[in-house]
Amino acid sequence: MQLLHQVPNLLGLIRILLTPLMAYWILQGDAWSLIWAAILLFLMAMSDIVDGKMARALKVVSPLGIYLDTISDKIFIAGALIPLVEVGLLPSWFALVIIVREFMVSGLRSYAAAQGEIIPARAWGKQKLTFTVMALIWLMVYVALVQLPDAPAWFFWLSQWWQIPAALAIIWTVASGVEYFWNARELLAKAVFNTNVPE
Repeated sequence: MQLLHQVPNLLGLIRILLTPLMAYWILQGDAWSLIWAAILLFLMAMSDIVDGKMARALKVVSPLGIYLDTISDKIFIAGALIPLVEVGLLPSWFALVIIVREFMVSGLRSYAAAQGEIIPARAWGKQKLTFTVMALIWLMVYVALVQLPDAPAWFFWLSQWWQIPAALAIIWTVASGVEYFWNARELLAKAVFNTNVPE
């Protein structure tokens, strides 16, 4: 039973440890390496959903678990974005928007915590992660299919529309970031102006 209680934390740690392997496969650039990278990214995203629910179900939510859950998704997303930019499959601005947003929101939440306030994860942020993962997996599958002569024509046609979830990922990234800062406007106003924002 004690080992079972550690599973949520282990899942977060495993995601971090497997990120270099995913990055390596992406950098190889061949069809099967990209497919394996896409599968691994999918599994990491699924485990990111499962571990939080498991921790709450087992009543083993801990500061370490929250920390691992908070940083692991940022690490594996960056671990996919940066290699995809490196091999020329993604524009650098796409990765920059997502990574900068993560730094800004993480900094905001850390500042709020230092002031004794907790800024919880919000629905927009969770949806942003879903769209981002979907777009990156979709892109890797598309590029892999280009290299496979026996790929079904209908699947190839469908996979080339990866720009749709990519556009949604950018919209949700910016919108969720704005939402975090808007909801923290009173806290930020106190820091900058040493006053309260009127309701």
